[in-house]
Amino acid sequence: MSEEEKKKGGGLKVVIILLVVLLVMGGAGFMTYKYVFGDNVTAKTKPVTAEELAERSFMTDDMTTNIQDERFINVQFTIVTDSAETKENLELRKFQVHNVILGDLSGMTKAQLATKEDMQKFEQTLREQLNGLLEEGEVQRVYMTKKIIQ
Repeated sequence: MSEEEKKKGGGLKVVIILLVVLLVMGGAGFMTYKYVFGDNVTAKTKPVTAEELAERSFMTDDMTTNIQDERFINVQFTIVTDSAETKENLELRKFQVHNVILGDLSGMTKAQLATKEDMQKFEQTLREQLNGLLEEGEVQRVYMTKKIIQ
């Protein structure tokens, strides 16, 4: 091979490498732009209508049980799921939902349910436990809609 042929082949390799690098950088830049400014931003901020919320919400029965400090509590919960199918699945597991709630309440005292923060912590714990019951779907939020301690 002559000197001239080596120079032509080496120059071609450099051009090809530069083109590949530019294509990779362009693709990465485009994906970053789509992630930051894409449609996924507007989808996350879309508000849920009352009808959609009602379709995905499950209300427990009125439940009364004793708690640890020899008192009684009467509660009711509304459980918001990610879809109507998840709500139906949860309704079929109603006995398990009640078992989880009653089991947790029986180990609590009046003081543990006194403040808003305590109730929110309990609701979060219930949400995590109920998600453990589901094979598909997700419980997004649990609301204590009734609480009477005697």
